[in-house]
Amino acid sequence: MKQLRADLEDAKAEIKAKNNQIDKFQQLLSQQQQLNLSTNRQNEKLLDTTTNNPLSQDDSPSQSDDTDVLKPTDGNSKGVENKTPKKGLFGWLRR
Repeated sequence: MKQLRADLEDAKAEIKAKNNQIDKFQQLLSQQQQLNLSTNRQNEKLLDTTTNNPLSQDDSPSQSDDTDVLKPTDGNSKGVENKTPKKGLFGWLRR
């Protein structure tokens, strides 16, 4: 009987440790998701600033690079895609 109680206490302690690990992993996952969201927002801001600024000769895309990208506008909320040629140094990120 004593052995069963000791085993039960060990199992409870192990479950408590595992629950703590799960809580920590959930916290880390949440932090990672927030960091990814923040990074994506920063990248979008950089993309917007590079596409809105005039291009220098070094930054201009090559003539063969005519990939279309979705340009977010108020008019395409019904699922209609308005595609325009990509611009800027980071245009390949919008593919």
